[in-house]
Amino acid sequence: MEFQGFPRIHSIFYAVFDIIKGTVVKHQVPEGSITRQPEKQETTGKTLIDFEAISEYIIPKKQLYKRLVTICTNGYKVMGCPVVLHDHEKYRHFRNEFRFNLCFVFEQDAETSSYEAVVRKLSRVLEGLELECNFLSKDVSSESQTVQNVIEQLFEDLNSYCECQIPINTFNTINLKLFPTYPNPRTVYDYQVPVCTVDVRKMMNPNWDITVQKVASLINGIHHVKRIAELANVKGEWARQSMEHMMYYGCIIMTDIFQYSNVYAVKPEITRLFDPKYGLAQECLRYIMIPNAPEISIERIYALYCGLKHGLTVKDWIEEQQLSVLHIDERRVISFGVIKGLIYRVHKYPILASTHESETQSSFPCKSQYHLVVNEYTGMVIHPDIIPYLDGKHHYDEICTDLECSPQELDEQLGYSINQQQQQQQQQQPHQDEVDKKQHAVNTVYEGMAEDKQNEGQPQWSVQFIFR
Repeated sequence: MEFQGFPRIHSIFYAVFDIIKGTVVKHQVPEGSITRQPEKQETTGKTLIDFEAISEYIIPKKQLYKRLVTICTNGYKVMGCPVVLHDHEKYRHFRNEFRFNLCFVFEQDAETSSYEAVVRKLSRVLEGLELECNFLSKDVSSESQTVQNVIEQLFEDLNSYCECQIPINTFNTINLKLFPTYPNPRTVYDYQVPVCTVDVRKMMNPNWDITVQKVASLINGIHHVKRIAELANVKGEWARQSMEHMMYYGCIIMTDIFQYSNVYAVKPEITRLFDPKYGLAQECLRYIMIPNAPEISIERIYALYCGLKHGLTVKDWIEEQQLSVLHIDERRVISFGVIKGLIYRVHKYPILASTHESETQSSFPCKSQYHLVVNEYTGMVIHPDIIPYLDGKHHYDEICTDLECSPQELDEQLGYSINQQQQQQQQQQPHQDEVDKKQHAVNTVYEGMAEDKQNEGQPQWSVQFIFR
């Protein structure tokens, strides 16, 4: 989310509606950049845009007044906020209304979102000046020259300093400042874990929002969002909004809950460890090593990450790679890989699906049937609170966080460990009957089906697991 800088302004012009000539440009910077001025011989160069082609959008129809209008033409982007003022006496020589627009010209592909607020504010300021002291419509040479001076200073200061302060008279001053615009942050969920990218505690001051202060003080890279909300004694919605606010300014990033039962896999970006332009090798060593412990080679770290794969839990990976003798923090190894995009989490999604062969489309059990769904292997009813999450859209982190249970307890409810054992037995007996060779699933049936075999019209269900 690195800021790339503000785009350059190529021109600023001030246009009004003339009852005889139509839309005309009264002032422009640089001279001759929008329209040629015959009275000035030096403006003989080519204009940036064809003003006549877009003049009807510079002073548009009434539906577009006081709205931000952007026009792309001839490789340039013209941005303005047209204004119309009605006064039967003051503007009786202008058909009872005064219409004007102050426009900025940029390159067509420029990111101009930071200028949108500036353009809107300028239109409001100029409207207020006109209402207060006839700053725009007064037909006095000194006042007309002032308008030209204003846009000249706008052009120079905004391009050079990204801010400006222009005194208009004793009581009015135009103050403008450009601020970078970042994309909206991703939605924060209760099961995510915030990790600070800066020292938020040092940045905090008493003027911060109270909820943000409470939430930020509890971020330690271990607690998930729901736990932080509970510890801070704030609503979950407020905690998530505070996280999104800090994400917007790049103070935190979100990662998953670290557990030894998690499964991770390596990404192609792992090769960046050896690329000196990223500097990840030394950064990784500084982050994962236990203090005062001898450093290991970057090749060994690369081998550690490459050892992560589907079906291998973090616990098994630690034993396989013998991390206990390397003097490194396994939690930091995983978090560094996730944050830097070197590895990704493999989530487990349980799905309740129909096993009735005659059904072309399975229907999810209704709420009144939740208490009837029995795990065939364990002989126990699957807890009704779990059933709504078995639609393939919710992974274990989300389910366990919402229901406040551990992955092991959820596995017991769904019979995952029993299924794993049976799957291994099936692999050892390839000649077994096809009925016993079911896919990676835990069969469940409605209570009473096992005894009532003659009623084959009722659907049967199985819990399948998808890893992605």
